Amino acid sequence: MLDDQVWLLQALSSAGFDGERDIHAITVNRWPHGYTYSPDLLWEPDHALDEDKPRVRGRKRLGRIANSDAGASATTESAIDQGWRAVQETI
Repeated sequence: MLDDQVWLLQALSSAGFDGERDIHAITVNRWPHGYTYSPDLLWEPDHALDEDKPRVRGRKRLGRIANSDAGASATTESAIDQGWRAVQETI
C-alpha cells in the first residue's frame, strides 16, 4: 500500500473508505515551473491568426478532455486561469 493510501485510510476509514476498493489510480499533477515563454523569440513563427498559435490550439477540447496547461506562462495565475477555463469547458 502506498503512503498516500495509508494516509487516506487513516483519515477516511471511519466514513467507509477502503483504499484497496476505492483507489483505482493516483495521478500527480503539477503546476508548470522552470518554463518561460516569450512571444518574441527568434524562432517563434509568425501566425496570421491568434487561433493558429500552438498554445491556443492546445486549448481546444478533445471529447471530454480539456487541456489545462495551455497558458504559455509559468505563473500560478496562468495555471489557475487555464485550470478554471478547462473545467468550465467540460461542464
